[in-house]
Amino acid sequence: MRISHKSYTTYINNLVSNIKGNNLFSPILLNNETILFPFQNETGKYLVISLNHQTPLLYLTNDNSFYSSFENNYLVKVKKFLQKPTIKSIELLKSDLIVKIHIVVQEELNENEYIIFAELIPTKPNLIIVDSNNFIIESYYKDKNRTLVKGEKYVLPMQKGEPIEGEEISQKLFNDHFANEIKIRRQERYRSFVNFVNGKIKLGKRKIIAIENDVKLANENLKFENIANSILCLNLNMKAHLDEIKIEDEIIQLDAKKTLYENVEHFFKKAKKAKETISKSETNIKNANDEISAYINLLEKFNSLSEKEADKLMSDMGINKKKKEVHATIFNQPFKINLNGTIIYFGKNASQNDFLSFVMKLDREFTWLHLKDKPGAHIVIANIKPTDAELSFAAELSVHCSHQVTGEVIYTKKKNVRRGHNLGEAILKNYQVIRINNVSERVKLMHSEAVHLK
Repeated sequence: MRISHKSYTTYINNLVSNIKGNNLFSPILLNNETILFPFQNETGKYLVISLNHQTPLLYLTNDNSFYSSFENNYLVKVKKFLQKPTIKSIELLKSDLIVKIHIVVQEELNENEYIIFAELIPTKPNLIIVDSNNFIIESYYKDKNRTLVKGEKYVLPMQKGEPIEGEEISQKLFNDHFANEIKIRRQERYRSFVNFVNGKIKLGKRKIIAIENDVKLANENLKFENIANSILCLNLNMKAHLDEIKIEDEIIQLDAKKTLYENVEHFFKKAKKAKETISKSETNIKNANDEISAYINLLEKFNSLSEKEADKLMSDMGINKKKKEVHATIFNQPFKINLNGTIIYFGKNASQNDFLSFVMKLDREFTWLHLKDKPGAHIVIANIKPTDAELSFAAELSVHCSHQVTGEVIYTKKKNVRRGHNLGEAILKNYQVIRINNVSERVKLMHSEAVHLK
């Protein structure tokens, strides 16, 4: 849906007098397409910048039906530029539905100015921040048809004639729009919980179908009791091994490996199991239906809860438990070697390897090494572009830590390494290989003199 440019121009012009000079808090995310700027002097008042692809909009709201923010890479990057901004001016450009917001940010002793371009173009919305010289700092979405590279000059998107008129602006439009954004927020925020509950409901329905199929088969297997009794009435040699037997013009297949008596026993067991299945089916179906009803009621209750109540319910059910934070101890702290000013870290056990690769706050561009296809130390060179000498030293160290003399060592950027299922297990996205034919005495000596990280 596209809104009327003329009507929106009037709204923005009226908005200027209400928010010009106002101080805002840093931006927060309502959902993955909607950014809010809370007002410092009016609790519950927000400047909404929605990048909803159907109806992108910028407007004010006093709706406070949420209480926490999402995080994404864009928000993390721009927060340092948008720390408690003050609105200097705001205008709707004549060319299209593009709102230009001029802000001022106090950064220590300096006062810096930035411009936010909210491109509210249906199907291609964007939020772009530029500096006072019109150089791009960040853009919310990338666009293969435009140059939106950090450090490049910002250029308005190409126009296709005059702005198309659309729906008139009204408070109802904003209220409905924000209500939809809240709905999207809940879908994003609680998708895992809803999927969990719906999965339980589907599982219960599948369980009922399985029980009904078992009952159908059980009813067919009741005949084996009559077959077994009929065989016993034939006065045959019960120790005989037969492939089949004829009872009242019907050929009954037998297991020739078993005696006739053992076949009879097998038929009685199948009939007994069939009776048990049928007798338990009613209770099992009732239990499954009760479970389905409980999860349906839970979902209905959950949809009516506030965010705080919903979060508490998820926490009580153990669905959104946070991962236990790993703290540094003498047992998991890795070792380090100072190689001519470059620090090389390595672990001597699974705990130290895990802490080094997945807990320590190291640059993701650092180089990570490990002996190929064998257990051994995780090694990190604290250098984005290690020299050949540093790479060779670390590779020899990897071989030596695994008590080997020669071997192949894999290396990659730390960002390409992710945690496996077991402690200290690493899964690599891609890597290169270096061959080590011997370990120098220097590496052995420095390994023996390595110290615990403090």
